[in-house]
Amino acid sequence: MKADLHTHTTKSDGMYGVKDLIDHAKRIGLDYIAVTDHDTVAGIIEAVSYGKQIGMNVIPGVEFSTKDYESGRAVHVLCYYPKDLWGYQEFLDQTLSVRYDAKYQMCEMLAEDFPVDIDDILEAARDSGSIYNHHMMIPFQKMGYTGSLISDFFQKEAGRKSKRYIRIPYPDVYEALDLIDRCGGIAVIAHPGEYDSLALCEKLAKEGRIKGLELNHPRNTEADREEIKRIATEYGLFLTGGTDFHGPSTSTVNPLGTYLSPEEGVKAILEYGK
Repeated sequence: MKADLHTHTTKSDGMYGVKDLIDHAKRIGLDYIAVTDHDTVAGIIEAVSYGKQIGMNVIPGVEFSTKDYESGRAVHVLCYYPKDLWGYQEFLDQTLSVRYDAKYQMCEMLAEDFPVDIDDILEAARDSGSIYNHHMMIPFQKMGYTGSLISDFFQKEAGRKSKRYIRIPYPDVYEALDLIDRCGGIAVIAHPGEYDSLALCEKLAKEGRIKGLELNHPRNTEADREEIKRIATEYGLFLTGGTDFHGPSTSTVNPLGTYLSPEEGVKAILEYGK
């Protein structure tokens, strides 16, 4: 069973449209694909419907951008089979709004120093509910300032250590988990090694707040994977995996299907979705 359970489309910060992503998943022989856009469920109905049309199994999902304010670290939460889409989007729109405001201000600062038109950035983001990093860089790529979308140029001019960076006040991780409990869905912590959130994973597992952990991911180290497996075994969590596919709009590119989910994780999610 080949399943990539972590992907993004143009509804957030991916480069493939919903249908193009699903077509590609079928073309490379995946059995299942989960569409998990950042902070939006806008593509879910289209993804599931189109998957049925072409005979591709699509698992609906969303990836929450949150923060553990106790440690100060970012935490990404994958939710599969969100039930109350309106309830989810009402909550997620707050994140989209604050991200848009922050990124727009950053775009204004970029326009003060470079010959970039903010309307060109907004055009790049037209299919999305907000402005993401690679949208800001598409006009710069066209102008020849950078050859890739998330590059050294981006880090210098708009990255976290740049003078233009504006921190986004993401919701607390417990707010997202409360919403998942309230609106229906199954919670998995995404790439916990990347944000050094393994201690938080164990805490959440003890509290019964999560059902799974993402094991196979390009930014989990081998040491991370061993600790993830230990936590999952001790607390009865299932393990998942995915490429975190964005196309070229990421610092390290990985083709769709490069990282796959263990079969038991797919089965656990499918069982919940029945």
